[in-house]
Amino acid sequence: MKVKSFIILQVICLSFLWSCYSTPNSEFAVTDKLKIKALLSDVKTDPSIKYAKRFSLAENEKCRVAYLFGNANNMDTTVTFIFLKDTSLKINSIQNIFVFRSSCKKIASLSSVYTSMLCELGELSHIAAIDNIDYYNNVAIINTHKNDTLALAELSKNPELDVEKTISLNPDIVFNFGMGNPGKGPNEKILLAKIPMVLIVDHLEETPLARAEWIKFIAAFFGKGSTANFIFKAVEKNYTELKNIALQAKTKPSVFTEIKYGDIWYVPGGKSFMATFFKDANADYIWKEDANTGSLHLGFEQVYSKAKNADFWLNLSLLKTKKELYAMEKRYAEFKAYRSESLYNNNKIANEKGYSIYWETGIMFPDKILSDLILIFHPELSSQIKNDMYYYKKLD
Repeated sequence: MKVKSFIILQVICLSFLWSCYSTPNSEFAVTDKLKIKALLSDVKTDPSIKYAKRFSLAENEKCRVAYLFGNANNMDTTVTFIFLKDTSLKINSIQNIFVFRSSCKKIASLSSVYTSMLCELGELSHIAAIDNIDYYNNVAIINTHKNDTLALAELSKNPELDVEKTISLNPDIVFNFGMGNPGKGPNEKILLAKIPMVLIVDHLEETPLARAEWIKFIAAFFGKGSTANFIFKAVEKNYTELKNIALQAKTKPSVFTEIKYGDIWYVPGGKSFMATFFKDANADYIWKEDANTGSLHLGFEQVYSKAKNADFWLNLSLLKTKKELYAMEKRYAEFKAYRSESLYNNNKIANEKGYSIYWETGIMFPDKILSDLILIFHPELSSQIKNDMYYYKKLD
């Protein structure tokens, strides 16, 4: 695989893993570059990566490799991670290419999504820090933090990363959300402290199975590829079966999502992973013809003109009742879905702060989300689903 170096993701370009990979040394950079080129010359791409487009994996007898395509504007390799099988090899990390000699034992996970994947991979005991405990429903994470806040620290209690606390913790590696923007990076103090941060861009994927497949990328850092493959294969199989069940429906109800924040109503683009969910559930998403993968920023009238007669209304923030919805905006009562009480939210299981487990595990288990959507849109198919809803419930 041809690997191009770019200056984006400067945190990775300028940092190194003290306990996980060796220190870059400019004096030997040319030699290390040649060694890495030789090491990667015969790697074979992992054919099991079927859906994700923002990373790839490869392997040979001496190493396994993870390539990250972290720029939202192109599909070039921005960072390469090499995991040595033969730890006697003397190869140092160089710019944009990092060499791991052992698994990381002190992990900071700044998203409940990545934390859930780490737990599913059996890495709970190595998680030393999370973003904010308020976002979690995971009992093991909550109890660990409750019993010993030093054993499981919070690094983003506020919207911004607590730089001083992160430096004091000195984790081996930080998994963080990446915007895919060359101009975005961590605080300069983090760079100077040489604390590494892997900027994950799963949100740039366009389908539910593509996002779920990122468990394989995270697994590469811990040699848990077989575990990740086992988990994903089960999800893929179930998702495919559910998709085929949805095709049996004789109706195709229309649907729209979200609520207005201030003057803006953010709705998923027609090529987004949420739009794919609706398509696979055999529903008619109001903005299916749109070509955007991200969110559309619309006004109330724009949404009303297209969605006023839609059959279903989903993903209503933290709301639990129809009364709460009406209190926020009386004009919501003008929508057909409101009048027919076809309102469903993804907060069936939520913590005392109102945050749903949907946001923790739904990305990893899109088959469960699809199952819920089929039960909502096509209740006549419930005998084939054979389970209750996992994440969604009807507004009271």
